[in-house]
Amino acid sequence: MNCFERCAAAVNWEKPDRVPVIPQNNDMAMQEAGYSFIEGSHNGEMLADALIKAQKKYNFDGIMLGPDAAILAEAAGSEAVYRETDPPAIIGHALENLDDVDKLKTVDIYKDGRMHAWIKATKILKKEYGNSLFIISRADQGAFSLAALLYGMDKLSMELALNTNLEQVHKLLEYSLNLHVRFATVLKEAGADMVTCGDAYCGPSLIGPDYYKQYSFDYEKRAVEQIEKGIGIPYSIHICGNTDAIHDIWPETGATLFEVDHLTDIKSLRKATMGKTTILGNLDTEMLCNGTSDEVDTACRELIDFMMPDSGFILSSGCSMSGNSSPELLHTLVESAKKYGVYK
Repeated sequence: MNCFERCAAAVNWEKPDRVPVIPQNNDMAMQEAGYSFIEGSHNGEMLADALIKAQKKYNFDGIMLGPDAAILAEAAGSEAVYRETDPPAIIGHALENLDDVDKLKTVDIYKDGRMHAWIKATKILKKEYGNSLFIISRADQGAFSLAALLYGMDKLSMELALNTNLEQVHKLLEYSLNLHVRFATVLKEAGADMVTCGDAYCGPSLIGPDYYKQYSFDYEKRAVEQIEKGIGIPYSIHICGNTDAIHDIWPETGATLFEVDHLTDIKSLRKATMGKTTILGNLDTEMLCNGTSDEVDTACRELIDFMMPDSGFILSSGCSMSGNSSPELLHTLVESAKKYGVYK
């Protein structure tokens, strides 16, 4: 069973030969390759080269491409800041007033912003690996999180709390969903085996489960329907932090895979998703920077022991790994799947 087949089996709840590994290591890969984020964020060749070098060094089973959370918001008019050793970040918002939501630009996926770099990188990765490695490309932010980056999380939260301008809020969410799905469509055409969204701003640690159900759940569910059924490619959702308060409803989105943080109660989520949604995660990224090999090995073993003997699990970091993560500890993560994750 090759790397692609191993990941595909886990995604489809078929039993692989062992637990697959797909770390979220874009930042680390860029730094190890010696590329600055100022250059690499605009250059698909650099981004792909960094990820290929990392895969060959550590020998994991798949690549998750998506080094920042600013690419769609920037293309739609928000202001991004660029740093040498950290990913771009949004510092100014496209919308000052929700009444102007209808004036948001129609984004050209191929020409506006930096989306061309992620499309190019996806094409290079697919050409390099074909069907020997599993390629996940992030279509940037889900509807709620993109809306927050276009309008500002403080202002969006205030609208929801005061129950004001809800018609315009939903227009903004519709715009964001449409842009996200369009980007996902192009990434699938570029060769991605799965597309994913980051939706950190809708997590219960930020907006609470009631607001998640009112303003995010339906848009995540529609993204699943449009991408998995309409486009025909598996779809993953990543929510940072503790997701425990939405485990009763989140699986009802129908997403193929959830990427979850170390703060999430993995036992609770596993129970809610058993046989339906594959889990990717959820090692503490701080431990992957400053822990010991024994600590990482133990954490991996305990996680694998809990997840097995069932399929539907990919070993990974709980979130994006820092650029200064330990090479030794990433090696330990990869090797732990070979030591403890063999299916019988």
